[in-house]
Amino acid sequence: MQAARELGEYFVTVLGHPTCYPRFGFTRASRYGIGLSIDVSDEAMTALTLDADHPLPSGTVRYAAPFGIQGVSPQ
Repeated sequence: MQAARELGEYFVTVLGHPTCYPRFGFTRASRYGIGLSIDVSDEAMTALTLDADHPLPSGTVRYAAPFGIQGVSPQ
């Protein structure tokens, strides 16, 4: 997260085990209107703001092509 801050990022999203990331301050991303382009458990997608002056934006996270994860296009 420090590297993200140093690169000027304001927030981080993580798709991972739902009991791991909350201990680092992450909360359920759907709470902020953040979704994922693939079907995953709501508890597995988490988000964290790195700067209190920049609230988490809402929207859909899409993986880059090298990850090999094809999501569905929004209707």
